[in-house]
Amino acid sequence: MSDYAYGYCGMPCALCTRYRTAGESRCPGCSHNGYYTEPCKVHHCCKEKGIAHCGMCGGFPCARLGKMGDFSDLNTNRVKERTCSTIAESGFESWYLEYEERADLLTAALERYNNGRMKRFLCELFIQQDIGILRNIMRKAEVLSGNPKEIGKAFQEIVKSAISERA
Repeated sequence: MSDYAYGYCGMPCALCTRYRTAGESRCPGCSHNGYYTEPCKVHHCCKEKGIAHCGMCGGFPCARLGKMGDFSDLNTNRVKERTCSTIAESGFESWYLEYEERADLLTAALERYNNGRMKRFLCELFIQQDIGILRNIMRKAEVLSGNPKEIGKAFQEIVKSAISERA
């Protein structure tokens, strides 16, 4: 297993733009004592209960988690709720394996297809979409070539096509 950070509340830190930032403003992620852990009631609750994630709590779902909205920096499409529910149903290890794959795929996408202006787009894509769609997008994008602007535009077209096929 890798060591990708995760939020106790369900935020997939390794898919966040703040985690993917170089420099002083980079957040190491909640499970690595990131920026948001000190004021976070969910973080403190998990630590008090000795659990790694809110979705592992016998009291899930609870009012404390319900008060937390979507992450303000990204459109996560209710990822916290989805993550916690998946962990409650399938277990942390099962969720983490898929999360790890998402993070690895995002790393590859940022390295290969980011034209310098796509980090938020890519992070939201890898947070919101089904893992099967993401695998399909990345497989189709392997053949892309050209300058960064051309590759970025072609990648966005592959994404639009894959999402519209699903709808």
